[in-house]
Amino acid sequence: MNPFLVCLGFFWDPLSQGVQNFLQSSTGEAVSWVWNLAAGGIVTLILLDSRAEELGREMTDLICLREDLEEHIKQGELEDMGPTSQAKNWLRKVQEIESREADFRVSFQQRGASPEGSSLRSSYRLGCEAAECLKEVQRLKTEKNNLLDQLIPARPPAVVPQPSSSLCDNVGAEKTLSEIRSLLEDNEAPVIGIYGLGGIGKTTLLKAINNEFLPRGSGRFDLVIWVTVSKEPDILKVQEQIATQLGCPLHGENRARTLLMGLSQKKFLLLLDDVWEKLDLGSIGVPFSSSFFRNGSKVVFTTRSVTVCNDMDAKRKVKVPLLNRKSSWTLFCQKLGREEDQWNDRSIRSLAEAVCQKCGGLPITLITVGRAMADATTHGEWKEALMALKGIPVELGDMKEVLILLKFSFDRLKDTSAKECLLYCALFQEDDSILISELIDYWVGEGLLDRGCYPDSIDRARNRGLVVITTLKAACLLEDGEDKGRDVKLHDTVREMALWITSGVGDERGNVFLVNSGEQLRHVPTPERWTEARRISLMCNEIRLLPEEPRCPNLQTLLLNYNIPHLEEIPGGFFQFMPSLRVLNLSWTGIRVLPPEIGSLVELRYLNLSRTPLESLPMEVRNLTKLRHLRLEGTWTLKSIPREAVSSLERLQSLNIYGSNYEFRAGGEGGGSDGVIDHEGRQLCLKDLEDGMWNLTELGICITGMTHEDMQAVLNSQRLSASIRFLRLQQVQLSSVDLGFMKALRRLEISDSTDLEELVFNTNQLSELEELTLGELPRATISWKDGNVFVRGPTTAAIFKNLRRLWIEKCEALEDITWIRQLPCIEILSLTECSRIEEVIVVEEVTVDNVDYENDSFFPKLRWIWLQDLPNLRSICRHPLLLPSLEEFHVINCPELKKLPFGLSTAKNIQRISGEKEWLKQLEWDHEDVRSKLTPYFRPSR
Repeated sequence: MNPFLVCLGFFWDPLSQGVQNFLQSSTGEAVSWVWNLAAGGIVTLILLDSRAEELGREMTDLICLREDLEEHIKQGELEDMGPTSQAKNWLRKVQEIESREADFRVSFQQRGASPEGSSLRSSYRLGCEAAECLKEVQRLKTEKNNLLDQLIPARPPAVVPQPSSSLCDNVGAEKTLSEIRSLLEDNEAPVIGIYGLGGIGKTTLLKAINNEFLPRGSGRFDLVIWVTVSKEPDILKVQEQIATQLGCPLHGENRARTLLMGLSQKKFLLLLDDVWEKLDLGSIGVPFSSSFFRNGSKVVFTTRSVTVCNDMDAKRKVKVPLLNRKSSWTLFCQKLGREEDQWNDRSIRSLAEAVCQKCGGLPITLITVGRAMADATTHGEWKEALMALKGIPVELGDMKEVLILLKFSFDRLKDTSAKECLLYCALFQEDDSILISELIDYWVGEGLLDRGCYPDSIDRARNRGLVVITTLKAACLLEDGEDKGRDVKLHDTVREMALWITSGVGDERGNVFLVNSGEQLRHVPTPERWTEARRISLMCNEIRLLPEEPRCPNLQTLLLNYNIPHLEEIPGGFFQFMPSLRVLNLSWTGIRVLPPEIGSLVELRYLNLSRTPLESLPMEVRNLTKLRHLRLEGTWTLKSIPREAVSSLERLQSLNIYGSNYEFRAGGEGGGSDGVIDHEGRQLCLKDLEDGMWNLTELGICITGMTHEDMQAVLNSQRLSASIRFLRLQQVQLSSVDLGFMKALRRLEISDSTDLEELVFNTNQLSELEELTLGELPRATISWKDGNVFVRGPTTAAIFKNLRRLWIEKCEALEDITWIRQLPCIEILSLTECSRIEEVIVVEEVTVDNVDYENDSFFPKLRWIWLQDLPNLRSICRHPLLLPSLEEFHVINCPELKKLPFGLSTAKNIQRISGEKEWLKQLEWDHEDVRSKLTPYFRPSR
């Protein structure tokens, strides 16, 4: 800038301001403008061009500062950090001045395009605007340098979606939902209680509230936390649920303080489902003072009791009403499978309406009774139903009436075994997801699925179990669990009905259950009641001591699993007076020795000792002549299985020693080999399994040091090859292995075999395989056969049609695993320490034409990917993959991997992408929209 002009402006400004004020007060705006033009305006006109030029330079510098800050914020997002309020405010001001400077630039460039634009007044105004903009730009540059903290810890994903229950319905719920929404906006209602009968739809309403905050930016809360409390509240579990969604780990005894500090920095909505008694929120770690709730945080809980609402200091209480007559009829007809107005016989409709009215407007009873009556077509059936419900009042007053209604639906089940199977589900914890395979094996052990006088094969009985699951779901008495297709669960009200029936009150047959699962018990409650019990569940507790000699003449099932590590010993006389016991689960306990009295359980059919520190199977097990199912998987200290303890179990159909320390060794060395004798006598070997135990159809074993002769022995044994379902091969002394002849394999692990050079898989075999683990096979490659002919790769659209989990570790000879693209059910993929792999899926080797990678889902069920220590990995796939079910993607020490296989339409369910901070920073993206979409899910691994 010209120094003369600077000096002129410096001396003129103070003088001109005083004269200007005088003239403005005396002669008005016009004279003032003339003075401006004559005085300081002259400088403004002279400096217009130079100020416009300087403004452009300063604005460019400011934009660079903004971009630096934005990049800093983006990198901070990788570390769960976000911009401070000061930084956000500064960015907003920069955006405003940028828009103002752009308007100035347009006017400046067009000032000569019209007579008005070239006038002195217009030029003067432009000069003033340039000066003001320049001053603001320079101020913002200074302010940027004075920003102290630009980043603060960012909030985790605000809401976890909650799946809706199939047992409840939203018919008629909109009015109640609207009331709850309005209370969420009410600053005078920090604690809100939602109460009503069990099965009325409280949980469904709470889930609807939770899910309304799912869209980003849709809510007024930093964090929405869902916690399931249940009847027997586990405070540690409640704290863990809060901590998980808060994103803070809990350690030591300061759990409550950690939560208190984390929540105090948030504006949160805490949703507590199924509260049965007062929870001391303060001791849990939830800020609970009136001063704190001024920040807008809320606690909303569901309960059956208005008393609990009062005890929890709920400022507002919402009673969930029963459905009115119209809504009840709508829901009832839905479950009947009929339209509301499609009734050919008016008299039957009248009876149906009366039955519907007996359901009292309670959704769960309308649903279950409706499903129970879906096949009723005659007057007689509907009349009989109405008579059965005669004692129920039109308006339900207490839970006993609800349970009687549910029992009506239970009694309508035509299959007696289905009734018993449903009641069995009540042995598990409230709100627990129950693994279907485990549940059905219990049913098989109890004989609930047998037909006729003699036990059926396990596989046939299991198939019947799947039919029962379908039947109970169709009756709306059982619902899908967390993992649909693998888990089921009982609605808490249906469970309450089952426990009521089995308490001895609702069942005249003496079908008594004692259920104390998941209650954090250290001692066995009411052992004196064991004399009348048919089934006892003490699973998931902290029990240390068992009764010395309980007398249990009727006991058929005893579940003591998940009392690890507390339960370490079984008293010698514990099993002496349990003559009817059929199912015994001691898995996940600290038991090292089974007492000899185990042999007195002559009716036992299911024995689970998995994941225990058991060292030896006692010889007395040979007395369990009716045993059908023996589980020993994961017994990491098991060294001894005397031959006589097992080989005499003629009815044994399932023996699983997979993943234990007991190994069937080849070559005559060590435990499990032919001729090997220790202090327990000769040990169980493969020949024993082949020559005896004629009913054995399911086998899980570990074989160490397999040779060609051993392989031929298994291959030549039709019984062994057909029954092996779970197989671990270690230290294989073969150059090539082909296990296609084992058609029943469900789980296969091959590891620690330096001699192995080739794994041969057949494209149309191993269709039952669910899990495959390949580890420490440094020389092994994978070859494919179509029938008896070797082919370059899989030739069918799908291979291993049931494979769900694939683990590959330290297989240095593998160059890619393109074949995984043909695994339709894969859910978990882990690839570790495979140094030669540069690309997981090599596109050139795919033989399918016209492949649309981003819109065709090759992995419809893939939920979890783990990639670790792959130094040469450059690409997962060169095209984006759809991955509709992917939730977690972990990358550790894969420095050459610069791109992820995600496009704009992929990975819509992603919840976490983790990796080292530096790796996350250097990722490359084809589309900025993909990067911005996925960045919120980044979590640094270290």
